[in-house]
Amino acid sequence: MKKRTKTIIAVIAGAAILIGGIWMINESRYPKVPAFDDHFTREFLNKDKKVDDGFYEFKSKTGQYTMWFPEEYQLLHENEQQYVKEGKLYERYRAVSNSNELEYMTVEFSNKIKKNESIYVERLFQEQFNINKPHKVETKNVSIYYDKYILILKVPIGK
Repeated sequence: MKKRTKTIIAVIAGAAILIGGIWMINESRYPKVPAFDDHFTREFLNKDKKVDDGFYEFKSKTGQYTMWFPEEYQLLHENEQQYVKEGKLYERYRAVSNSNELEYMTVEFSNKIKKNESIYVERLFQEQFNINKPHKVETKNVSIYYDKYILILKVPIGK
């Protein structure tokens, strides 16, 4: 009986060491920045694609857009109203700076009618950044709105 107990304890200890080692190796693969410290936020980020100093590629869960996400921010997700997704047509979230909780960004994606696009984008820039007329670059598939490198919003061209 004593030998069996020692064997069971050894197997449990070995399994715990193995699982702990695998977990540590997995965690060490992520960059040491606040965005990757949060498991919810890291689901959206591509750890292998640092797009610029301080930014990683963020891929929306709707699959409709990607953007540059600041490495010092984390998505809020403590309740169902902080991150909202409805199919591929709507997504809204808020992210807070890890260094200063007064710094935050709110992102809302809604697959809207093309002719109303500029109204929604201009309202977003006015509310969030007090910018009345953002610059626009348009390609065959994407409209990019920006101002002084504050925000780049890629909007798929549709109906």
